[in-house]
Amino acid sequence: MQFLLGVFLVFYFPAFTVQLAMDMTTGRWIGSPVLQIITIGSELFVFATILVSRPTRTLLSRSWMIWVPIIVSFASAAWSYNRFATVQSANTYMTTALLGLAIAALLPGFQSIRFVVRTMAIGCLLSILWVLLFPETAIHQLTDPYQTVHAGLWRGVFSHKQGLGYFSGLTLGLLLFYRSSIFPAPVCAFFVVCSAISLVGSQSATGMVAALITPAFLYMANFVARLPFPLRTPMFVKFAIATGLIALAFRFGILNYVIVAILGKSTDLSGRADFWPIILQAFYASGYSMLGGGFGANVSANMSEWSVDNGYLDKFIEFGYVFSPIIFGVFVAILWGAIRLVIMNPADQVRTNIFPFGIWAVTLVLNVTESNFMAKCLTTILTSIIVALMIQQSQLIPHVRSARKGRPTASLRRI
Repeated sequence: MQFLLGVFLVFYFPAFTVQLAMDMTTGRWIGSPVLQIITIGSELFVFATILVSRPTRTLLSRSWMIWVPIIVSFASAAWSYNRFATVQSANTYMTTALLGLAIAALLPGFQSIRFVVRTMAIGCLLSILWVLLFPETAIHQLTDPYQTVHAGLWRGVFSHKQGLGYFSGLTLGLLLFYRSSIFPAPVCAFFVVCSAISLVGSQSATGMVAALITPAFLYMANFVARLPFPLRTPMFVKFAIATGLIALAFRFGILNYVIVAILGKSTDLSGRADFWPIILQAFYASGYSMLGGGFGANVSANMSEWSVDNGYLDKFIEFGYVFSPIIFGVFVAILWGAIRLVIMNPADQVRTNIFPFGIWAVTLVLNVTESNFMAKCLTTILTSIIVALMIQQSQLIPHVRSARKGRPTASLRRI
């Protein structure tokens, strides 16, 4: 069972898409029987799991934070710029999200975390092997049909160096924090080296940021979760203020020296920020601003030759003024649920209960310079897993009595 889940997970990273389904001489998608079999097989597996597994059905019925974006995505086909693309994208998103829920249902608690991080580590190893064995597809080439500026940089088993960079940076950060909880020490050290090599090969600034902030958020949550209960909320507020100050420093250019001189990247980390106001103006004039252009309809391609590379802007363009607040509201609800899980945490559940906050905080930060929300990618799998963990772990947490007031606080059972 875990082997089959691992195979599905690797292809939903997504791995081997360009390598198997694109003609690299023309840049045309030619399809792949392997990818088609994996896609159909994963859909059948997910729905079979729902039918035969009562825990999966129970988890599914309580995962409104997953269902609401799926429903809105399908509904947007009614006014979409490209209805076929919207329905297709919504179906792919639903399958990806449900695969994450199936993993969490079949491997509850920390088992799902260990399984996913181990599979991610193997993904880094596969990328290194692909670079050594098939450099013509694993490394950006001057002969590539797109973005030859990245020639010489690794993409491994991914479609772009940013995909490998984000993936390997996140993997490195998780391994550095969880260490022997994931692998025995020597094996963990080996995969730390593999993920670091993959990150260096991609030279992705986003990946470097992921490698730094992933353990930072997890250590912060770990520190708060181990404090006496009355001290947790005040300490979390202090950390939130510190994080906000760092964000302001980034916004107002105080960190420009670090970004430009040390990372060697543009001050916005993406090189796209100058295009965002132009894209927004075009969107406002397009007639789609109220309801949006439709999920996955790629209406932004008509507004700029450059990809948006901002998850928030992408969702706003897809869902407009009316429906994007629903999507962003779900994002806030996930963050709030993850924070409550850290604060209400009993001592013996720390390593599991801090995972949702750590991963979701990293996701929210990195989507400023990447667009990973609600896509066929690892982020969607992880989002489903953290929502599932919040539901599962809330059932294990007893009513915590306030040390100050001597009465039970609200439980997390309503998440």
